Amino acid sequence: MSRLESDYYTYMGYDPENSRATLMHYVPMFPTGPVLELACGRGEFLELLRDAGVAAEGIDLDEGMVAAARQAGLAVEYADALGGLRSRADDSLQGIFSAHFVEHLQPDDLEAIIQESARVLAPGGVFVAATPNAACLSVMGYDFWRDPTHIRFYEARLLAFFCAKAGLEVVETGGNPRNHPGPPPQTIAAATHVDAGLTADLATAIQRIAPSKHGKNSKNGKNGKAKGDADSPWYTFGHFLSVLEERLRVTQEELAAVRLSYAHLLDQLYPPNEVYVLARAT
Repeated sequence: MSRLESDYYTYMGYDPENSRATLMHYVPMFPTGPVLELACGRGEFLELLRDAGVAAEGIDLDEGMVAAARQAGLAVEYADALGGLRSRADDSLQGIFSAHFVEHLQPDDLEAIIQESARVLAPGGVFVAATPNAACLSVMGYDFWRDPTHIRFYEARLLAFFCAKAGLEVVETGGNPRNHPGPPPQTIAAATHVDAGLTADLATAIQRIAPSKHGKNSKNGKNGKAKGDADSPWYTFGHFLSVLEERLRVTQEELAAVRLSYAHLLDQLYPPNEVYVLARAT
């Protein structure tokens, strides 16, 4: 009997409340039972279904996980997933669920499990599999490899392919919004803004402060030239300030564009940590 996974969970201190919060995304996909969860672990999803009034049971091949689930009052069988499915009658289930299970399987084993799932699901029954997202940088480069029992990634469209090959209708693929921590906080750039143009305000200010040889009402500057003349020093000074203001505004716009591009890059690098496929028996 194996206890590697349960011992690993205990050592890493995984919080079942966090698991329940993440798994809540999938509860509405199972309006009726019976539902079978493959590799149910400690039974967090089974508890959520029980709370929702949906009949469900689980299968797991880790002795420690089975003991923890049974201690919580859940119906869990100590068995491997494929053997447990093969013992079920045709059209006997309304739902089959697994979370972070398929990445423990070789492709041939996964294909066999999905084919058996298609057999035991009644028409309209649903198959849902959630798995780590290889498109997420932190998952691909770090989180996935912390588990000693992981074998390979399965992208959501690849799961959809296996479902379609087994005769299931693929309804939905996507990322779990409840498992989307986003990029590390220290990588998020500060907000930027673009100020309104100041050309008109500059012209008004220069008109008010330019010295006058003939008093306040004079239209000429200190050198006797009108302040609007092209060879007036105040015209030159105003033009310089206008060009400087325009360049500062362009710099602000370019900085805002760079920040937006960087934010889009972070979105690509840190999508939800978990993806899933939802398929229906026809």
